[in-house]
This record gives sequence, structure tokens and C-alpha cells, in this order.
Amino acid sequence: MKTELRQAASDLAWLAKVPRHVWLRLLLVPLLLLLWSALAKGIPDGYFAGPYLTLRALFLMLTDDRRKLLIALWETLSVYLWGIGAAALIGIPAGLLLGLCRTLGRTLSPFSHGLAATPVVALVPLIILMVGLGAEAKVLIVLLAALMPVLIATEAGVRGTDPELIEMGRSYGMGALTRLRHIVLPAALPSLMAGLRLAAIAGLVATVIAELYTAMTGLGALLQSLGNSYRMDSYFAVVVIFAIIGAGTTGILTWIEHLLTPPPERRRSH
Repeated sequence: MKTELRQAASDLAWLAKVPRHVWLRLLLVPLLLLLWSALAKGIPDGYFAGPYLTLRALFLMLTDDRRKLLIALWETLSVYLWGIGAAALIGIPAGLLLGLCRTLGRTLSPFSHGLAATPVVALVPLIILMVGLGAEAKVLIVLLAALMPVLIATEAGVRGTDPELIEMGRSYGMGALTRLRHIVLPAALPSLMAGLRLAAIAGLVATVIAELYTAMTGLGALLQSLGNSYRMDSYFAVVVIFAIIGAGTTGILTWIEHLLTPPPERRRSH
């Protein structure tokens, strides 16, 4: 009996290694479902949908032979990933440049912050006139929404690098590229990844805006169609998909940051 208990304890030892916040997240899921269900009971039918009806509608949409949901999901993900990918490819090098060249960064700071404060929806008519209503316009809208969080966060991370570490690198004969790789980038990584997570959220919102204001395709167009016909179960199913996309993207970025963080700092963050 004691041997079996020891074996069971050994088999379940991995549970003790699971971070506390993971257990709290799992506990939060049923609480949110209960709150959602209670809220649905207090609102008249046709204006809201509870978790059961929403999940049922999601299953029916996924198994529909016409594959409207899957096609819309592919169209939305294509625009979204191209947009935030382009924002990262442009924003990270630009942020590094502005952070390393302090004079240039201070000169352009008012303009970059002004552009970041400009609602992307205000630029949609101009983008349509310049690019049209196709996928290029949608990607450009997502790019503009996601670019500034990446750029500003990267610049702030580079500026926050400890000057003494940079000076020590110089004293050890490190070149500019070596200092950038081994000192500046590791120091700027948390801020850079936080900017990417903010960009992922802003880009998802901009994807919906792009799909509503340009050619009506993707999950955004499907959302509007379902809302206009008061099919609230299917409507909330699409909302759940947007939430999953946002949570999944930020989760992947957090995992990438965890992999790029040196082991001592990784243990400290837990």
C-alpha cells in the first residue's frame, strides 16, 4: 500500500511544478461561464445568448457543409497575420534605430506619438482612395494600427538599457553590433515583447474595422450579418473566436518571450 502511494505521489509530482497562475486561470473559466449563464438568464431571448447556445452554434457553424465560418476565419487570419507581421518587421528595426540614435528619437518623438494617438478608423477613407477595397487595404489598416505600439515600446526598451553595461561592453572591446546583440537586445526584450502583445490586440481590433469598412469579407462581415439578423447565438460564437485569436496570439508571444529570456531571468519571472 505504501509503495502504491509513493508511486502515485511520484506520478503526480509534475502537478507541483505547474505555476500557480495556471491553476487560477483554470479556476476562473467555470466562474466566467457561470457569470455568463446568469447574465443570459436575466436578458430577454433574442438579445443575448448563453454559453450553451453559443457553443452549440459554434459547433453547427464549424460542421456546416458550406464552410462559411472556416472561409471567413481564413480570410481574417490572413489579413491579421500579414498586418502584425509587417508591423513587427518595420517597427522593431525603426524602434531600435530611434532608441540608439537619441537625437533622432527625440526629434521624431512628437510625430510618432501623434500618429499613435490617431484613430486608425479616421484613416480608412484615405486608405481606400489610395489602395482600394481589397486585401491590400485591410493589411495596411492593420499595419498602421499595430506599428506604433511596437515602435514606441522597442524605442523605450532600448533607451532603458543600463548605460554602465554599455560602457562596460566598450571597455571589453565589444563592437557596436556585439553590444547590440548581447546587451541592448536582451535589456529591451521585455518592453519589445510587451509592444508586440499590444500590437496584436490593436491589430485584431483593426482587422474587424477593416473588414467592416472595406470589402465585406472575413469574420467582421460575418459578425455584422449575424447581428443584423439577430442570430445572437451565432453572433457570440464569432465573438468567442475573436477572443480565442487574441488570447492565442498573445499567449504565443509570451511563450516566445519565455524562450528568449535567459534562464536566470526566466526563473526570477516565475
